[in-house]
Parts: sequence; C-alpha cells; structure tokens
Amino acid sequence: MRITSFHIGDGLYGIPVLLAEEFFRPVPVTPVPLADPRVEGLIHVRGKTATVLDMRRCLDKPPRPQGQSSKMILLETESDLTQDARDLGIKSHDESVALRVDSTGRIITVPKDDIIPRPAHIEHEFVDGIVRVDEGYLILLCVRTLIDRIMAESCVEEPEM
Repeated sequence: MRITSFHIGDGLYGIPVLLAEEFFRPVPVTPVPLADPRVEGLIHVRGKTATVLDMRRCLDKPPRPQGQSSKMILLETESDLTQDARDLGIKSHDESVALRVDSTGRIITVPKDDIIPRPAHIEHEFVDGIVRVDEGYLILLCVRTLIDRIMAESCVEEPEM
C-alpha cells in the first residue's frame, strides 16, 4: 500500500495515496455558523466546494501557532475513486473534503501486512493502524470514519420538550 504522509504537530500521519486528489497551499476558508468545531469551513477549489477539516482539532492537538504555514489535501470523492482504490478497500465520502495539515511529507510504500492494527491505547476510531517508519511510527487514518463520526455527532437531535 502506498501512503502519503503529513505532519500535525510533532506527529506523523498518513492516508492511502489513492485517496488524495491534490495537495495545495491554503486558500481562503469561509466559516460555517454552527458547524462542528473540527470543521474549519468551506473552500472553493477548481470549481468545487469542499468542506475543510482542521486536523489539529480532529486529533485533539493545540491550535496552530499564529503565522505557522499549513497545507491542504483535497480528497477524492467516493464516486471518483479509481478501481485500484476500490480493490484495496479504500473508502471516501460522497462530498468533497479537504484536510488542513501542518505540512505534507513523502509517499511511503508499505506492505499491507506491516500495518499494525490500532493499539488499544489509541481512542480515536478513525485510526486504522500504525506503521513503523524510519525511527518512529506513522498513524494511518481512515478519513471516511472521521467524517462519518463528525456528521453523526453534528446531527444529534435535540430532545423534545
């Protein structure tokens, strides 16, 4: 499996490379009132409107220091995934989503058998597993699970009075 890596704080994370449509410098984000705090807002890129997820908030990290640069990763939608991605079991979301990360890294090729299942001490359901990389570990994320979780928590109905 080929994984594209990125940094959030001092952590190394990754997603399947077939899930990443494009990497780019941040563009202006329009906040959405009443949105989940992990949703930074909406952007327009290449004629698409995409929801931006602030990965620092998704991973319970402190806010990005003022003036620190970042990158964005536009994800493929479910309908645009290649057959190779589908064969690997990669899933996406129906709507366009971009991830705001601190910086992008390199593409890493890892045999699927080298992916260690999510350890018990990692609470986030959207962590698919970990991979040993150089002298450390990369945390492999399932963005579809993350988005579904945000949607489920955002759509909780208020109890009737």
